[in-house]
Amino acid sequence: MTKLDELMELPGAVAAIQFDNQGEVRDFRGDLTDDLAAMAAQMCAANMGIFRMQADGWGRLTGQRGFYPERGFAFMGLDFAVASYGDQAVFLRKRDADYDRAFQVMGG
Repeated sequence: MTKLDELMELPGAVAAIQFDNQGEVRDFRGDLTDDLAAMAAQMCAANMGIFRMQADGWGRLTGQRGFYPERGFAFMGLDFAVASYGDQAVFLRKRDADYDRAFQVMGG
């Protein structure tokens, strides 16, 4: 069983993707078209870039440490959320999601 398959077994999982740091899809599972998977991969890579920029700026401004290395994020909407760690992400129904387990499966 691959990590993507394992992520799809999580409560509330609707899709899982693997991507590179340029936002290119490497693989995906779930009810996604190729275009939706590409958009999701770009969103995850872009959010990691934004987090990296914010962590760097905050660290420089305040002198605080502990933001690096950046590894992942969670982003929540009204009904769905995405948990991303490294080069993987899982899209979850919020009401059923186990975020801790999702990050454990992805290696966090």
